[in-house]
Amino acid sequence: MKRVLPLLLLVVPQLAQAQWVEAQKGELVIRGGWLFDSVSDERRPNSGIVIRDGKIVEVDADVQQQVLSTADVIDLQDSDTILPGMIDLHAHYNFDLVDNGRVEEVVYNGIVFLANGVTSTWSAGEYYPERIIAQRDRIDAGESIGPRLFASGPYFGAFRCEYNVKTAADECIGWPNDITEDEIRQEVDTWAEQGVVSIKIKQATPGEMKILIEQAHKRGMTTAAHLSNYNVEYDVDLRDAILMGLDRVEHQLTLGSGGPRSAEMQQMIDLMLAHEVYYDANLQMYGGINERRAHPSEMLWADEAKYFTPYAQALLEERGPPPPESDVAEFTQRVLELKSLFDAGGAHLLIVGTDEPVYTNLLPGFAYHRELLAMTWAGIPPSAVLKAATINGARALGIDARLGSIEAGKLADLVVVSGDPLDDIKAARNIRFVIRDGVVHDPAALLRSAEGKIGPVGQDDHAEWELEIRSLRGDPVPLSP
Repeated sequence: MKRVLPLLLLVVPQLAQAQWVEAQKGELVIRGGWLFDSVSDERRPNSGIVIRDGKIVEVDADVQQQVLSTADVIDLQDSDTILPGMIDLHAHYNFDLVDNGRVEEVVYNGIVFLANGVTSTWSAGEYYPERIIAQRDRIDAGESIGPRLFASGPYFGAFRCEYNVKTAADECIGWPNDITEDEIRQEVDTWAEQGVVSIKIKQATPGEMKILIEQAHKRGMTTAAHLSNYNVEYDVDLRDAILMGLDRVEHQLTLGSGGPRSAEMQQMIDLMLAHEVYYDANLQMYGGINERRAHPSEMLWADEAKYFTPYAQALLEERGPPPPESDVAEFTQRVLELKSLFDAGGAHLLIVGTDEPVYTNLLPGFAYHRELLAMTWAGIPPSAVLKAATINGARALGIDARLGSIEAGKLADLVVVSGDPLDDIKAARNIRFVIRDGVVHDPAALLRSAEGKIGPVGQDDHAEWELEIRSLRGDPVPLSP
């Protein structure tokens, strides 16, 4: 009988297309422990999961000796729980490390995601989309290790100019105010042809958003949007966006902190339920600084700084912590909106996203578990949070036929954790194994491979970490002199 040892790290050697790489050949059996399949709300004893050629072929299996004689076998401890691979629907890969805009680092950031049990990510707006796509293709070719990279392409709207603009009405060379309908549709088509499965709309006008949603749906892509601008207004009202067919809304359901500006909350919840619009609240980002101060041991359990280069660590230390993203009243309203949607019957519309573009020495792979915890503090039961992290995310991205739950016929993306995350969601961060496409990874080995790797190594190594804003119609223009 063959055994899978705890420190085994396997790499897939086959070529494939997009996220659906042909998986490791052979058979794997996982016995013992407990199973949370994201279909039911409870976990149950695991008699056996049979994985063949990277797919789940049997769950609750009565594993026979003839199978065991030819398969690799993992025998779990009684305290272990098997979960579906988790999905981050707001997984930024961009870093602002040299005070010159946000740029993508995918390789080691991706490894940190995977080590934390996040087997799939959607990147929610990219400044250098080619970096995401190139790493996606390397992973698919077996040349690199990481989660499934569902690319978003560049921001669709004026946020292509990052914080140089505050509203959709501001001029942006990457998304000009006089952009034509043909240019908008061509942009959607261009990125669809490069395998983008869902687009991120931010700081677009109502007319632009209508075209974007229509063209994305025509190309089989879903849509997500950040609707408010930096004058605390809507570029596109949430009601209008829902009626246009928006698939996912981020951050908030009203512009207020309670009071008159939040009076429409129940109307928005009713609309979201009627139109099946998913919600990505990002609590760990918008309340994160205050929550980390209030609960340091629960929110900060790992030395995340060590994954940056020593030079980058010094830059971040010198920068210091940023101010809170939202004050107490605003964050309280966001918690209320999330819980109210859940209480109204919207559990199936909740998804998990970290929204952690890196300005500090904290990383989105670890932030994922801060988000799970913050959602339980908001009053969402752990079982519903785990479904938001798995099957809801898969449905929101349109990939639930292949991912998101532990069922026969689906791809073998699994996480084995020590403890019961339905009792204490923090157990979801106690990861023993990560399995992607039937390939077993040791999270500790993954994390060791990323130590000291993120960021520039010195003063002369800034070029790859500086943003150039690309003109929609011409050459790149530097962010600053």
